[in-house]
Amino acid sequence: NPMLRGWINYFGKFNPSAMKYTLQCIERRLVKWAMCKYKNLRGHRRRAEKWLTSVRKREPRLFAHWSKMYSYC
Repeated sequence: NPMLRGWINYFGKFNPSAMKYTLQCIERRLVKWAMCKYKNLRGHRRRAEKWLTSVRKREPRLFAHWSKMYSYC
């Protein structure tokens, strides 16, 4: 989270157009992590994305980029 906040603060100020792709990359990595971590999500990318969306709605401040992600997209 501290590294994400630093990236968001720096690139959001000096290169905001690159933020969309950077945050989407981080989101894809979280989906991949969830697919490896939880057996019921293995091999089911859509299910992992849906699960991550539910976590985002439940805990919107869990990751620093979740609050900023939709302001750049």
